Amino acid sequence: MTTDMFKGLVRLTFRNPEEAAHLLLSQGWPMSARWMGLLLAVSVSGILAFVSAQLFPVPEDAEVPTFALSQQPLVLAGFQLAAIVIGAWLMAGVGRMFGGHGRFEDALLLAVWIEVILLIVQVVQIVLSLVLPGAAAIMGIIAIALFLWLTVQFVKALHGFSSGPKILLVMFATLLAMGFIMSFFAASFGLLPEMPQ
Repeated sequence: MTTDMFKGLVRLTFRNPEEAAHLLLSQGWPMSARWMGLLLAVSVSGILAFVSAQLFPVPEDAEVPTFALSQQPLVLAGFQLAAIVIGAWLMAGVGRMFGGHGRFEDALLLAVWIEVILLIVQVVQIVLSLVLPGAAAIMGIIAIALFLWLTVQFVKALHGFSSGPKILLVMFATLLAMGFIMSFFAASFGLLPEMPQ
């Protein structure tokens, strides 16, 4: 992918995410390239989280498990890699349960692209945190909304859905299953807060 194509695809993703998804899927990239894209995306994400943790440290007396994870970029990258792979698997599998025709390979590509877009937002958020902390908090909310919006549009493109309720059902079921699975992983890594005695 050339730099110009990358920029154009980013712009298209914000303007018309469904069309951007179809364009991505039409490229016919081999599975090896998709895995490489995933590894690159989670590696950059881990580095950005580490940089953010160094720029905006949490007070020593504050117990924030996710902050401790951000101090270990490799562990964080591995955790995100697992989350994206599981998310792509659920996106494809749950969609097929509702009559879709999406494949895991394509779901993985779209999930990686969502991560790339969120990385761009994360960079903007870090910069804003240095100059306009209040605006950075708003960017965090925008990032969540963007993730949900892109996921809905990409699920629609992946499975060929046209029914809004069906897309929402797939989205809800995927997020529910994803939350359950990732909660298990988070508990295994000690990332869930302890229950008060």
